[in-house]
Amino acid sequence: MIDAPARAPLAAPQRLESLDLLRGFALCGILLVNIISMGGIWEAYVPQTAPSLDNPDWVAWLVQHVFLQGSMRGLFTLLFGAGMLLITLRGDSGKGTIEAADVYFRRCMTLLVLGIGNVTILLFPGDILYVYGLSGFFLFAFRAARPRSLILVSVLLIAVLTGTQGASAYKRAVETREGRAVAESHVPVERLNPKQRETLDAYQAAVAARQPSREARAEQAELRTGGPVGLLKWSVHTWIDYAASSYTIILVMECVAFMLLGMALFKLGVLTGARSLRFYLLLAAAGYAVGLAINGAQAAALWRNDFSPELWLTRGSYELGRLGMTLGHVGLILTLWKLNAFGLVGTGLKAMGRMALSSYLAQSAITSLLFYGLHLWGRFDWWTLWGIAAAIWVVLAIGSLLWLRVFAFGPMEWALRLVAYGKAPPIRRARTVTAP
Repeated sequence: MIDAPARAPLAAPQRLESLDLLRGFALCGILLVNIISMGGIWEAYVPQTAPSLDNPDWVAWLVQHVFLQGSMRGLFTLLFGAGMLLITLRGDSGKGTIEAADVYFRRCMTLLVLGIGNVTILLFPGDILYVYGLSGFFLFAFRAARPRSLILVSVLLIAVLTGTQGASAYKRAVETREGRAVAESHVPVERLNPKQRETLDAYQAAVAARQPSREARAEQAELRTGGPVGLLKWSVHTWIDYAASSYTIILVMECVAFMLLGMALFKLGVLTGARSLRFYLLLAAAGYAVGLAINGAQAAALWRNDFSPELWLTRGSYELGRLGMTLGHVGLILTLWKLNAFGLVGTGLKAMGRMALSSYLAQSAITSLLFYGLHLWGRFDWWTLWGIAAAIWVVLAIGSLLWLRVFAFGPMEWALRLVAYGKAPPIRRARTVTAP
């Protein structure tokens, strides 16, 4: 498969079943995370009530924080790195060619455009395609690197991110603590010195991030329910707040680190399902042991301290927790795959995975239609939103299966190949001919 001609799109019969299954699983998990912000206040990372396990929304938050947050995007990003190798490592003894580079960079630029389209047309400012397009430009130089080198660079990037985010979180925690002291002193604002005003602003911003004010919620509700112009304005401004900020640098570093790891795991046969059942069982056990320990400790610390912005270790340990949980997901899914335990569910997941780009954008299209077109935004709690997400899974799985009975590619996958290769690949499935 890797030795196919550089300018030829990967044909449907050459696909790797394990990659499609993992992509489909990641897509489902990503929607569970995204739909909370799609159907409710964008900044509300947690339910806007006091933490209590008697509240079903808080149970949903706990499940999301421990098992889903960051790890589903991490899994999807690993698979992007693996897909990069399928494009570039063709011909020229597996070292890639100028034709492969041309195809690859066209794909990256197309992802940038699709990401902007997701924000402006489908009205989802949390798009990841734009960041993937940016991150992809850094990967080509590593296409022929050894797995050991890829893992080393990935680990170094994750270590840098952990240190940087931990230091930044500690600085914010100190500023927030000082700002709280200023707020509790009840000194008039005009009597504060510049340093005190700065810490007070940091404290107020942290409190607003934990629980947006009534005014902020009302303003967002007006924009997201008041018509297409206000909705477009909200989507673009929300996206620009992170896309044009230093946070994008963090996102790109995260993506590059996980993409490089995905490239290494692909070359080592981990993502292709080539390893033994015992290997995947151990990978699941080790990954979940690390992920559950770190994410569980984060959730407990946040819960005990009422999600105080003065906590900083929870942010500093974020990358390590999501890495462990991501690898645990890989081990679990491929263990079940080797045991043939998925059945009809696996068929649907693989179909969605084959049409990953189309399915991802379809999620934005369907939720925009529901929440904005049918005016259902802001009406549902977390569990109801998750129920809607499950219904969307079924729709996408059935739609993908029906589409792939006739066509070789999803519609967006076909369009991406058209741009990347400069010619339209045959979209209809080739008929199977039985030899006499």
